[in-house]
Amino acid sequence: MDPVDPTTVRRAFVNSSRSRATAATFPKQWPPADLEERDFLGWADPKAPLRAYLVVGPPVTAELVAVELRLGESAGPRRSSHCDWCHTQDADDGSRLVVAPRAGSRGRAGDSVGLYVCTDFGCSARARRPLLAHQRSVSGAPDLRVDELRERVGAFVERVLEG
Repeated sequence: MDPVDPTTVRRAFVNSSRSRATAATFPKQWPPADLEERDFLGWADPKAPLRAYLVVGPPVTAELVAVELRLGESAGPRRSSHCDWCHTQDADDGSRLVVAPRAGSRGRAGDSVGLYVCTDFGCSARARRPLLAHQRSVSGAPDLRVDELRERVGAFVERVLEG
């Protein structure tokens, strides 16, 4: 992912009001250090614990898109669960329900899109980890995890933009 400044991200929100986009709190280290190995940026708002953000740009989407997310409230300890983006269950805190209001009038009417995502939004790193010996294809098929991650994240963004 290319470096992007907070002002550009705030202008790229597709499902949030200007005031909410302005209120978004960015991580202290911005932009993150390992951008070249990330397909998207995702983080929970440190000042609003049930709000998170997703920032996606080329090659996942044609242009920079920012999406406001609502995090599902968790009751009790988190359990290991399958992430809908990276298809692993390796995140230390498991996966968590994220819900994005749809863009436009559908979102203002309450329509939303949801799925389970790694709590730390570390899917890009998990998709790039070397496969263990028993996970490799004996026929020599290529490892498509990064491409598949990009497709799934892109499909999520498209669902938010529909309507």
